[in-house]
Parts: sequence; C-alpha cells; structure tokens
Amino acid sequence: MLDVFTTYYAENPGSLVQLAICVGLFAACYIVSRVVRYKVCPWLVAKSEKRSKKVLFIFVRGFAKPLPVLVWSIGLYFALMALPLPPQYSAMLAPWFDKLLNINLIAMLAWGLVGASDIGPLMVQRVQGGLAIEMDPTVTNFINRLLKGVVITFGVLMVLEEVGVPVASLIASLGVVSLTLGLAAKDYATNFMGGVMVLFEKPFVIGDWIKTTVGEGEVEDIAFRSTRIRTLENAQLVIPNSVVVNEALTNYSRINKRLAKFTIGVTYSATRAQLETLMESIRAMLAAREDVWEDSVRVQFTGFGDSSLNILVQYYAKTGALADFLKIQEEVNLDLMGLMEQAGCEFAFPSMSIYREK
Repeated sequence: MLDVFTTYYAENPGSLVQLAICVGLFAACYIVSRVVRYKVCPWLVAKSEKRSKKVLFIFVRGFAKPLPVLVWSIGLYFALMALPLPPQYSAMLAPWFDKLLNINLIAMLAWGLVGASDIGPLMVQRVQGGLAIEMDPTVTNFINRLLKGVVITFGVLMVLEEVGVPVASLIASLGVVSLTLGLAAKDYATNFMGGVMVLFEKPFVIGDWIKTTVGEGEVEDIAFRSTRIRTLENAQLVIPNSVVVNEALTNYSRINKRLAKFTIGVTYSATRAQLETLMESIRAMLAAREDVWEDSVRVQFTGFGDSSLNILVQYYAKTGALADFLKIQEEVNLDLMGLMEQAGCEFAFPSMSIYREK
C-alpha cells in the first residue's frame, strides 16, 4: 500500500501542495470554531437572553456547545474529501467520509436538542391550565429527562440506520423479546409508574422533608426509578418509587402548624390561689403571642400526680418549619419559668415520703 501512495505522489507533484491546502483548510475551520465558541456563541446567548421570546434563548443556549464542534468537523470533512489520494482509495473512503459527516450531524443535532430540553417544560407551562399541571422542579426535571431520553433514543436509532443496521428489523426483534424481558423489567416498570404518580399526585416535591417506612430526609431528586433523599446523617437514601407510592409517607413540609403539648408538675406546697394565678398567667402569655394560634391554647389543672399537681399546657405554633417551632417552644418554656417564679410556685420532681412508726 505504501508503494501505491509513493508512486501516486511521484506521478502527481501537485499533490503535496493540495495536501498542504487540506491541512490549512482544517486549521482555518478549527480557528473559526474557536472564535464561534468563545466569541460568537456567548454573544448570541447574551443577545437572545435579553429578548422576550424565551424559546429562542433556550435553543441558542442548547446549541451553543455543539455548534463549534460542528464547524470544525465540517472543515475536517471537506479537508478529507479534498485529500490527494489514489483513485481506488478515494472511491473506497468517500462513502465512509459521507457516513461520518451524517453521523456527526445527527450527534450534533441530538446534543443541541438535549441541551435545549428546557423547551418541554416551557411549552407545558404555557398550557398548564388545560392540563392541570403545576410547574415545579419535580415536573421540570421529569419532563427534561423524558425529552432527553427520547432524543437520545432517536439519535442512536438514526446512527444505527446510517451505519447499515436494519433498524426496522431490530425494533421488530425487540418487540418479540420484550415479552421475555417483561417479567425481568416488572420492578423497573412499577417504579417508573410510581414516578409518574408522584409527578401528577404530588405527595411531595424536591426540597420537602418526608418520612417513609425506610427512612426520612429532604427530597433531593425524583427520577424515573427512584427518589433520592438526604438524611439527617447527610447520607443519600435511594428509595424505589414503588415503595414511595404504595407505603405510608409523612410530608413534614406540608405542615402549616405544629402542636406543643406537655404537663407542668407543681409541688404540693402550692395553694389553690397560686395555681389559678399561674394558669391565668400562662393563658394570657400564650394568647398574647403572635406566633401561637390563640384558639388552640389549653391550660388546665388535670389532676394529682404521685409527687406533683399536674397542669396541662397545649397550643399550636403558627409554623410548619421545625427550626422555627423549636425556637417558639424555647421562648415559651423560658417565659413559663418566669411565670412560675412570679406565682410563687415551684417545679415538682419525683420524690418519696417515708413515715416511721413510733
């Protein structure tokens, strides 16, 4: 083969000049691609972002990365097609160069569409009234992944068709074996449908704090097969969507008020007047707080304990956030200590009296 090329270049002195032109053509296209990447694309993205049409901005941003690659790959194609080669090799390689260009175009198109997958949630948002779908990070991520999966699947099928694989026969074969794989993929299909139910029923969204039968934590991601939460130990817990849908789940982020309920034990040395004064003071203190639901306040003398006079204190705080609730509870407890002191009462603690007969 080396002798063929040596003879060809010896008989065609201008081939070396043509080869240099091909190298220069590719170098020029590569330089242009760098200009497109670092100058033209950022300018186009910034320009389209300022326009009112968000669809245009999403497409420009999505194709900003594949566009420079497309420029230099097209330059490479023309450089290869112009290479001075012996006729037999030129005729053999030309179809492959065409296939490589087509595969590159398909890949760049798929790359750009994957990058512009935000167009899907935007379109759904425009018709969300008719679909009764509320747009949030959960729906957005789900639609984005669905669109990316569709684009990549069609891209792979087009590439296979380009290289000569009979896609129609392949799809038919997959249809035949799908029944065999159905049982093996049953769990995945169940989890996928669980993810769809989470999307539409919205028992929780990304950022919510939930508790399931297998653990609790903050929802970080909802995928096709599973839901990922961040636990108190900062570990990532992956829960199959079938578990999330079919078993009991508590969403603490949907709580709009939290209950505080406890018993204060007062020593038996307290008089009736002191107890009544203390309870009235506690009711007034809780009713005066803006972060407590006034109609939920309950302060009652509930009975005689083994070593204390028991007063039930109950109220709802106007918050669902645990951190805010703990702060309110702390302030109330400190105020209770002051009210106990003002009423002349003391907190009881477990004690035992022993009587010895003479």
